[in-house]
Amino acid sequence: MLELLHVTKSFNLTGAAEDERIALDNVSLQIHPGEFVTIIGGNGSGKSTTLNIVSGSLIPDKGKVLLNGFDVSKIPEYKRAAYFGRVFQDPMKGTAAEMSVLENLEIAYVRGRTHSPIKWGFSSSHKKYFSEELKRFGLGLEDRLNQKVGVMSGGQRQALTLLMATMRQRPSEKVIKRDYVRFCEGNKEKAKVEVETAFELAKENRKNALLRVKKLPKEQRKARVEEIKAAYESEISKFDLTKQILLLDEHTAALDPKTARKVLELTNKAVRDNHITTLMVTHNMKDALTYGDRLIMFHLGHIILDVSGEEKDKLSVEDLLKMFEEADKKAEQ
Repeated sequence: MLELLHVTKSFNLTGAAEDERIALDNVSLQIHPGEFVTIIGGNGSGKSTTLNIVSGSLIPDKGKVLLNGFDVSKIPEYKRAAYFGRVFQDPMKGTAAEMSVLENLEIAYVRGRTHSPIKWGFSSSHKKYFSEELKRFGLGLEDRLNQKVGVMSGGQRQALTLLMATMRQRPSEKVIKRDYVRFCEGNKEKAKVEVETAFELAKENRKNALLRVKKLPKEQRKARVEEIKAAYESEISKFDLTKQILLLDEHTAALDPKTARKVLELTNKAVRDNHITTLMVTHNMKDALTYGDRLIMFHLGHIILDVSGEEKDKLSVEDLLKMFEEADKKAEQ
């Protein structure tokens, strides 16, 4: 779960009250695992500031950001890279133009997996995986793995950035243990013992189960081995804090309508297929209503609407426009 607790963020703190702009004013918000949340609001309402606070590119003046119950408020952005994928409005962001498609994907794939960021290299199995994933996009990118990203169109770059932001593999055991202890708010020694014990127990259970499999008929072994592996992964996942959260900051705004529609469809499929917790900022109210399970509206640093399910489904663009107008009138009074 992702939580913002009483978060406040101001800009232009020069000492003169008239210069200060409060981007977020005591905002609290809970995002549940697997939720696809769309966020709308006028310019300066707090939408992008919220994403920046969550990703770590901004530190809140007050309040906390919790990830799975752990306070990450002061963890720098580069250390949060394993937990958040992000696609920006500008197609030029999010990829390295002078590197190939394959090189960009490889770097994204190992993000947060190893203890040392320099321990990575190219793999033929990764190349096959990347090709299969790109093929789903229907843009022919699977045949351009060795092409430099800088010569691609905006839509192709956004599709690539989307894939880079959503794919992940299990981090190393060392990284999982390190981060579990790092983000523990209580006794870190106790947390270290807890995670070490859990890993050892999971490994012992896996070892004993695999030994018993040898006694089974050959035709039953493969299925049982897969079950044992899944059980082990399930136990380990309880301590893995790198479960993906996707941040989309008006990621189709710079694209032509046809390409924007394609990228949105790809986004929706990636989110649904992988059950990714997602925050999507958009100025397009129709898209905000069409996509996602939940809709949040910001106004002057406050959340003034938070709806989901049938309540969201009943809303129209006209309803949202009326809410904007009413909020503006109240602010002027």
